Amino acid sequence: MAGKIRNTNLNNSVVTAQSSLSQGNVATDDQVLVFDTSGSTFKKTNSSNIGIQPPSVSAITPTSVARGDGTGNVTFTITGTGFNTGTTAKLITNGGANVAFSSVTIDSLTQLTAVCARSNFLNANEPYDISVTNGTGLTVILANQVNVDGAPTFVTASGSLGSTRGGGDFIIEAFDPESGSDPGFELKSGSFPPGMSITNVDSGRCTVGGTISPTPTSDTTYNFVIRAFDAASNESTRAFSITANGPSYTSFTSDGTFSVPSGLTAVDVLVVAGGGGSNGLTGPQINNPDHQGNNGGGGAGGLIFMPGFPVTPGGTVAVTVGQGGPNGSSGQDSVFGTLTADGGGNGKVGFYIIGYQPGTPGGSGGGGGRGRDSGGPAGTGQQPSQPGNSGAYGFGQPGGSQGGGGGGAQQPGGNGTSGKGGDGRAYTIADGTTSVIYAGGGGGVSGVGGDGGGGPNPAPTVPNPKDGLANRGGGGRGGTQSSGPEFGPRSSGGSGIVIVKT
Repeated sequence: MAGKIRNTNLNNSVVTAQSSLSQGNVATDDQVLVFDTSGSTFKKTNSSNIGIQPPSVSAITPTSVARGDGTGNVTFTITGTGFNTGTTAKLITNGGANVAFSSVTIDSLTQLTAVCARSNFLNANEPYDISVTNGTGLTVILANQVNVDGAPTFVTASGSLGSTRGGGDFIIEAFDPESGSDPGFELKSGSFPPGMSITNVDSGRCTVGGTISPTPTSDTTYNFVIRAFDAASNESTRAFSITANGPSYTSFTSDGTFSVPSGLTAVDVLVVAGGGGSNGLTGPQINNPDHQGNNGGGGAGGLIFMPGFPVTPGGTVAVTVGQGGPNGSSGQDSVFGTLTADGGGNGKVGFYIIGYQPGTPGGSGGGGGRGRDSGGPAGTGQQPSQPGNSGAYGFGQPGGSQGGGGGGAQQPGGNGTSGKGGDGRAYTIADGTTSVIYAGGGGGVSGVGGDGGGGPNPAPTVPNPKDGLANRGGGGRGGTQSSGPEFGPRSSGGSGIVIVKT
């Protein structure tokens, strides 16, 4: 029929200018006619759309697997085309061995989700290829896509790095098996104890260190996450913690050694020497006014309070605790390292026939004795301040004259036989909250003891109200020399104490 092409006429004589093409000469954008039976029409399409199509893979993520301890799984996302029903995937080692995914999920024609055990990845088998086979059995491979331990690997276990009081250095270590160079470190989240910071050092290490300031009032744990990264910006993170200990209080009532905690460079120290006693004539005295007199009160032990005393972290400090002056003697010194608190002065005897004796100098001075018509001068307070502290941390006061009270760390002793002992000084260093008075002077013959000293005032709290308070460096109370048993009018000073706050 005119104007129509019959299938019997489809030859070179009817359709001119035709030539035969081999498969190798067909381009993907060459077009062909296809008869669409649903519409009974001819349609044209590119030759690349004719036949069974293979899948394509454009990317897999992640491309680096941190093997760590080999536990857990790694989830990959694979993107491409042609992921029809029945599509599967696998990894291939650099030696050609297949590594199966534990599961492959077809999210869409362009995305797969695949899960693989972390234990399947070894650094020696990298890089891994990704292979995808679609439902029609055609396979595509994207080579050299997955590396193992591309990101730095932490050596230091997660969790607590330890605890410190005052500060110190805590080491965190990681390595980068891919680049061969040392990774860097930085704080990713959380916080360090106040005053501490992170410093990168060599050999794949960093330190979190410094001096903690201010010190927390109680033990406090600080949590933080450290990021380790390499030159290619691969990173790993790990969570750690450091506990900053609150203050600790150590009291010495006898000689010993203070062990400095690691990282601690300074402590607060209270050093109190033994208090002085009150003297008196030995042996029984006859009931004769010419053989009688009044004894001055004992001086308190010298007192030192020094915050921020420098110490060596991890070192030791020798401690000596002075005993109170027994039977009317001066008190003994107390020592903490280079700090020396002087023993309290002895309160001296008065004898009507002989006269009097002056009070003994000491940390705080003892009271002078009083005879029939005259009295002795007071002992001077000689507690020195420590070098470089301008007298701010050494405390000692003179005693009273003419049978007066012994000096205390805060006040001088009162004059005369009714002279009050000097008050001591109050500190909360023993436990951080309770105020305690240390180094009070002993009272005169009829004078009350100073706060922290011997005499009627503290009678309910001590076995013998005339003796100085033990472990506070209190001075002993004065007494009247009259007839009676041996040592009757004598008193002892209280023992000293050393308290360290860290």
